[in-house]
Amino acid sequence: MARSPFSALSSLGPFGAILGVLREIDVRPARIAAETPFLIAFVSRDAQFAEHLAALMYRGDRPADTPPYRAAIGAPITDAAPISRANVVVIVARDDPQLLDEALRLKRALEASNTPALMCFAQERSAPPPAQSAAIGHAVTLPLDDGALDEQTAIERLTAAIRQLKAIDDLALARHLPAFRAPVVRALIEDVATANATYSLGSGLLQINPATGLPIAVADTVILTKNQAIMAYKIALAMGLPPDFRHVMPQIAGVIGGGLIFRQVARLAVGWLPGLGVAPKVAIAFAGTFAIGEAVYRWSRSGERLTEDGLRAIYALAVERGKALAAGLRQRRATRPAQARAKPNPPEPAMIAPPPSYNGAAQLH
Repeated sequence: MARSPFSALSSLGPFGAILGVLREIDVRPARIAAETPFLIAFVSRDAQFAEHLAALMYRGDRPADTPPYRAAIGAPITDAAPISRANVVVIVARDDPQLLDEALRLKRALEASNTPALMCFAQERSAPPPAQSAAIGHAVTLPLDDGALDEQTAIERLTAAIRQLKAIDDLALARHLPAFRAPVVRALIEDVATANATYSLGSGLLQINPATGLPIAVADTVILTKNQAIMAYKIALAMGLPPDFRHVMPQIAGVIGGGLIFRQVARLAVGWLPGLGVAPKVAIAFAGTFAIGEAVYRWSRSGERLTEDGLRAIYALAVERGKALAAGLRQRRATRPAQARAKPNPPEPAMIAPPPSYNGAAQLH
């Protein structure tokens, strides 16, 4: 009988314990969130320009990717059909008073129907803000140079503004629109690394007690490893890789395995020796998580496998960031009221709640 990838890897010494942790993880909420369909409609009097902006959302590190359906489309501002189906409407206007008034009326109508809307002005870089901008509120300006769009700036501003609306889950945005992948994954790595470091600070202070130090160190390693594994799976989802956890995780384990084991052992060693102080433990938690995320991201993006020297270089830089974070966390903790200092809860970056149910975009092809 053929052995599963998990059972084959479990025979590789320390991999067995790591994969035992992976088997306990419920990744269904993350997968549901990533695979929930959505629609972003770019609408304008200049339908061709709106379609161009929608096409920019498909630009990423792997241009060969073909998402399973069209998650971003361009349409005339007078076409009610895509607007009514959209989860987010991006209203694109140029510096024309009549067109701006039309765009403003549409935005107000969308807000009245609880449809998230974003105003987007395409104008020459040196032009002043439109007169109506004060009444519109938050808006994105896309710079033109002699009529030509600065596409990289447009991508950066549009992806940031759409994420800020929080109308569509970040994992779904990244999985289906490659332009979102780099910012979403970078934010995910930073958030999980910081959460693990923060948790390690609290558990590290508890380990100063010799009676509880070893049990807490072991539990600490399990919690941090789970968070790192879920982060790695989310990166794979965000980068458009197959969603089957049992298929993709053994591949990820092969990419980061040796370095991952080294860091778990180092983290345990620091936990067992409280005399070394809490700061090294916090730095290791941050650096290990950050380096793992970076390794998985690079592999998911281009198939690049970091060499041991490359991984150590990233890890060393992340340790310095972790030390600075540890100092900042301890300083903030010292200024908190004594009654607010409680036993730390495990960090909770692991699961993302599914976004609201979709209203029809899955029918687009």
